[in-house]
Amino acid sequence: MMQYRRLLIAALLVIAASSVFAQDVQEQIKKLEMERAAAIVKGDIATLEKYTADDYVLINMNGRTTGKAEMIEGFKSGSSKLTSDELSDVKVRVYGNTAVVTAKADVKGTLGGADATGTILYTRVYVKKDGRWQSVSMQQTRAAN
Repeated sequence: MMQYRRLLIAALLVIAASSVFAQDVQEQIKKLEMERAAAIVKGDIATLEKYTADDYVLINMNGRTTGKAEMIEGFKSGSSKLTSDELSDVKVRVYGNTAVVTAKADVKGTLGGADATGTILYTRVYVKKDGRWQSVSMQQTRAAN
């Protein structure tokens, strides 16, 4: 009976620790999303490069697929320039070393030379690589009016 009680207590401690860990990761990812949005508006290429995996795939709101190099080049050249990127409804789900973000963004500016002003809904996937979270995929959809 005593051994059963110890196992139960140990299991409860593991569950509690997992819950705290997941909440901590969720907060890290939410903070990272806010930093990415600010970096896009500032044109902070170094931050975008750091938190974007080399095999990153973006499906933008206009249905165009690009990779990391093309996305970064768009911001360097000015063909992609957002003057506002306000996030809301950010939700993060964590699955081990993978996190899935869903959110809403009110943006103003251009992406790839096309007008991007409006509200978008998006899903971004992060994977923990080399000790840090990196975005591996993002899909955007224009919000219905």
